Amino acid sequence: MRWFRFPSLACLGALGGAAAGALVPSDASGGWPPPASASAADMADPENWPNDPDYGPSATQSGQWSFYSFLPAPSGSVRPRPEESAAGMAIDLAWRRTQGDPRVRIAVTGSGILWDDGDLLEKVWLNRGELAPFKPLHADGAACAGDGELAGFDCNGDGVLSASDYKDTPGLTPAASEGRPQGDRNGNGRLDAGDLILHFSDGIDDDQNGYVDDIAGWDFFKNDNDPFDDTRNGQGTEGAKIAAAQTNNRLGGAGACPLCRVVPLRVGDSRVADAQDLAKAILYAADLRADVVQCPVTAVDSTAFLQAALDYAHGEGTLVVAPVGDEGSRHHSAPAMSNHALPVSAVRYDGQSVRTSTTFLDASPCSSFGGNNLLAVSSAGCASDATAELAGVAGLLYSAALERGVTLSTAEMQGLLIASADDIDVPESREPGSPYFSSQPGFDQRFGHGRVNANRAVEALHDGRVPPAIDLTSPRWFEVLYKDQAQVPVPIEGTISAKRATAYDYAIEWAPGVQPLESEFRVLQREVNVAPTVIIGASGPLASLDVRTIDPSHARDADSPHGENDRAITVRAWATARYGGAAGDVRSEARRTYYVASDPTLVDGFPVLVGDSGEGSPKLADLDGDGGREIIYPTSGGELHVLKVTPKGPKPLPGFPFRTRHADGLLDPETSEDMPFYGGARAYGEVAWEKLGREPILGAPAIADLDGDGSLEIAVSTWPGTVYVVGDTGELREGWPVRLPDIPSCPLDPGAPASAPCMSAGARLARGAFAAPVLADLDGDGRIDVIQAAFDGKVYAFDADGGALRGWPVEVHYEGPLAREPARSRLLATPAVADFNGDGLPDLLVGSSERLGDDGDAGAVYVLDARGTAAPSGPVLAGWPVTMPSLSLAPLVAEGIAASGVVGRFGGTLAGVVQGNGAPPLVLPASPGAQDGLLSTPAGALPPSRGGSPAGLDPTFGPLSPAAGARTMLPLLSHPALGDVDQDGTPDVIAAGASEAAALALAGERGAERPGPHLLAVWSGRSGAMLPRAPFVLEDHTVGSSQAVVDLNGDGYPEVLTGSSGYFLHAFDGCGREPRGFPKFTGQSIATTPAVGDLDGDGTLEVVVGTRDGWLFAWHTEATTGALVAWESFHHDNQNTGNLETPLAQGGGRNAARPLTVDLCEGAQQAQVILRLGGGCACAAAGDPQGGAGGERAAIGAALLGAMALWGRRRRA
Repeated sequence: MRWFRFPSLACLGALGGAAAGALVPSDASGGWPPPASASAADMADPENWPNDPDYGPSATQSGQWSFYSFLPAPSGSVRPRPEESAAGMAIDLAWRRTQGDPRVRIAVTGSGILWDDGDLLEKVWLNRGELAPFKPLHADGAACAGDGELAGFDCNGDGVLSASDYKDTPGLTPAASEGRPQGDRNGNGRLDAGDLILHFSDGIDDDQNGYVDDIAGWDFFKNDNDPFDDTRNGQGTEGAKIAAAQTNNRLGGAGACPLCRVVPLRVGDSRVADAQDLAKAILYAADLRADVVQCPVTAVDSTAFLQAALDYAHGEGTLVVAPVGDEGSRHHSAPAMSNHALPVSAVRYDGQSVRTSTTFLDASPCSSFGGNNLLAVSSAGCASDATAELAGVAGLLYSAALERGVTLSTAEMQGLLIASADDIDVPESREPGSPYFSSQPGFDQRFGHGRVNANRAVEALHDGRVPPAIDLTSPRWFEVLYKDQAQVPVPIEGTISAKRATAYDYAIEWAPGVQPLESEFRVLQREVNVAPTVIIGASGPLASLDVRTIDPSHARDADSPHGENDRAITVRAWATARYGGAAGDVRSEARRTYYVASDPTLVDGFPVLVGDSGEGSPKLADLDGDGGREIIYPTSGGELHVLKVTPKGPKPLPGFPFRTRHADGLLDPETSEDMPFYGGARAYGEVAWEKLGREPILGAPAIADLDGDGSLEIAVSTWPGTVYVVGDTGELREGWPVRLPDIPSCPLDPGAPASAPCMSAGARLARGAFAAPVLADLDGDGRIDVIQAAFDGKVYAFDADGGALRGWPVEVHYEGPLAREPARSRLLATPAVADFNGDGLPDLLVGSSERLGDDGDAGAVYVLDARGTAAPSGPVLAGWPVTMPSLSLAPLVAEGIAASGVVGRFGGTLAGVVQGNGAPPLVLPASPGAQDGLLSTPAGALPPSRGGSPAGLDPTFGPLSPAAGARTMLPLLSHPALGDVDQDGTPDVIAAGASEAAALALAGERGAERPGPHLLAVWSGRSGAMLPRAPFVLEDHTVGSSQAVVDLNGDGYPEVLTGSSGYFLHAFDGCGREPRGFPKFTGQSIATTPAVGDLDGDGTLEVVVGTRDGWLFAWHTEATTGALVAWESFHHDNQNTGNLETPLAQGGGRNAARPLTVDLCEGAQQAQVILRLGGGCACAAAGDPQGGAGGERAAIGAALLGAMALWGRRRRA
């Protein structure tokens, strides 16, 4: 997911080269492609550039510097570091050997394609099999020429099948008119592949590949044959152009692989996608024999089906390039955390332009990092943008291999890119206070094996220097290997081969840490002079690792100041191919990061590998009536697990796991709605049935007795938009599931009637749901109803039998006076339930993802009458909606109001608590009062203004906060929670986020303090000030999750439990203290809200979380079942009401003897975070020598500055 961009520094001495001495002239064109004798100095000469106007640097543009083997001419006194001599990856020199090959296909996943883009009109791959009945003709009706497979297709004689071959074909409609060529069915003024889809889709699978009329790619988001980017997001189009734009055509920029073909595969309407849709696209690409899958998206989830697709692609020789992440963190993103993907990060220049920069190897701080970051790619954007450059480079390599008659495996291609990379090692980055991100000789987690060098890779291939093929498969990335659970050594599985060499050597080694130096590795297994016919690992493990004897201790690395990698070890396999002669020896390696730990507080049998990621938070409830709670846990693989803790470990209740239906396109065509069926494709004969994708469950389950029979039902909803209700024995209840209405793309053909609603640039709607279902009696009939916020911008309500309630659904759309009407958008927030208007029926507090304001950096929150559209005064209560600042940080998941609001009673007043991204939460009573402007706080916000301070919550840190430096905290990317943490009788507001300095840095502002820590804030609901030691320091983002509130140590002051992407589950009391046994370590990103309850009937509470990596954890605590439990799981309770006043079926406990005050916190200890210029944060406890130094949109930075200035003005008012 693409979040922010901000500059920093990291450096390297690279290729010998030269500085460009002139700006790009308007008539530059002549010497491209470069001759074989061209040098880096020659490529600095504009005469040797392609004539694409965006290619070269100028006074107003930085050009395509990531392609350069030279340094652009500096401006003024700013000079690049003398150790550097190349701005980019020497793609320009690689063009001496190859400019690509039309037989090489790059499948581009993402938002789809804009058919009218001039640089891609002739680059889109067209399926001859589907077009065989519709061959193009000359204007006189004569057949066209062409050789081999192109026979009858190549009307223009360029040796490639493209849209222009059809330009003279008689009979294409509409006829040519002013501004429109003949056949322009989609009305964009061009004859393009989209027009051919409209002309020639005949409902017949002519090539019998399992996809009917796949003329030019496929749309796996809408499940049709037109991958058009209907919301005009542009991400897929831009990525395709970077990889393979038409080049030297005096238009736009150059493509890295100018002659490669592009296959557009739509998997979403932005950089965000569902793993199941992405998996389907990867399988399609592999069946198509695409050479590369360019995967700039990060999936919201990670599934076994996605892994199966990656495995299949690997076996078919299709390389999948994936971003390590765009969060600027160690958050584990899919598919980069999966086997058989090539994860990459981005490096860029550090100044405002290429001509005012001192380095071109600045680690892009919006790129994530970690042990799985294998390569650094020059790119002006984040890691997702870098995939386009690398896909183009890979296209060049596959093209060069084709020209030599070599078929490269994916492992060989990965090895080739790694072996030819330029190591990034800056000694001064390891000095205290360095402005550079830390680097070292060899692999490091910010830069991987180094910056890609396209020219060196192409030359190696030309010289026959193909590295060994190494594939590590088990254990999985980031798995925790428990010393106290191991009974035998852990097998290291994978394969090693070097079939082209005369012989090869190999070794399996391990070392402590996430980025150990070469000298620190210790041999587990080694052989020399292995015959090229032997595949090591084909008949057994590569080696065994006895974790019982391993000590992972090592000096803390600079990017793990909170101990995130203290338990890390690296296992690697290396091999050297012996060629002899001029080719010599060629080495390659593969590695994995694991963790070695002991944890006696884990419940027996945990952690459990469920195999699919957990974005939907766990719930704990007694389903079988034996007095103990079971774990109810949904997964992105479409499984609803119910696990009972027994003396022999966790066991599923009979009838579970319940499984959702198969994902769209994978259903039996006899039972599905009007939906294509992909099961006939070749790939689906290879992927095991049990691994086929099911509808992912990404929201928390809701649990209650819906039908009054004394047993509990479970409601879940899926990302593709199906709501299920399941009984306590795993059976679907009558009337369920309910499928939400389909939202098709609006038609491109101007003459075709549009259905309403449909998806377009003005309506970013879809069928689907991310919000959790909520259970409440909306109509007062004594039976609980099911409430679901959805991607079509509506809130639905169903009775227990699946029937729609009167007055529902309600469309949530802003038409207020404070902003012009926005494009319609999805609802991601889970509604909260409370009787705001006093009529005895529960109303719904819900935010919309609609972007308000000129820059889209605001959103709106609504209170909907329980009667919906049947309410006499309309579905929205008077005084609502309320608008508030909310930065548009990422498409879909972080725009508008995506956070789920909550409800509590403050000083006797019922109020909703809502938050956007980058502004303090608002506490709003039923009558919130007037607003002066789009970003202003309503007059009635709580706490009220007193003593000259503004109404509402103060983002200023508490006086004892351990986060030194910037003094304000802004919620980001998570949901609020409530609980009386300070025990003063009023609920306190809890939210996770970051300091102002961190938010400004992420937005691209180059302030004196950056980037600052991740934080967990607790505001006093009574005073609006943060508690004395708040905010508390976290190690990473808390993306998409919330907190639980429970007294774990019996002192009367409840702890706030929260997980993060930095692997830990924390439990802070109001003074920032953690009870014995905390924090808990998972080694993985936690994206769920913890749940607490007694699982084993021993009278004490357990705590449960799931991870992005597919593991479920449960720990014992010292808290008794009578402890104070204020907020037990996501959205407060098992019905997901989000209301602090909803009774819980557990807890009690004593209140503290006195409220928490500054004097009670003064003795509390927590590691202090010190913000350091440029290099991130250095975090260390007093006296601890460890710790380390570590924009995309100016509008975001401006909005942040504006929001802070606005808050400051309100303070002074």
